[in-house]
Amino acid sequence: MDLSDFRSYYTVLLLLIFVGIWAWAWSRKNKSRFNSAANSLFDDKEEQMHAASLKDDANELNQGAENKS
Repeated sequence: MDLSDFRSYYTVLLLLIFVGIWAWAWSRKNKSRFNSAANSLFDDKEEQMHAASLKDDANELNQGAENKS
């Protein structure tokens, strides 16, 4: 076995690892987990925006009550 044989086996091994990772990433079993991970950034941002809008609404109500008094 010389160096070229080793390189050939190594290339085939890396190709099999790549195909295995690709199959794992695209499997239906992992789809929901990957979708939730991808959307988690937007969920956090949406919650922050909602909390900020509630705070703004509360401030407007307090200012309106002060103006009436």
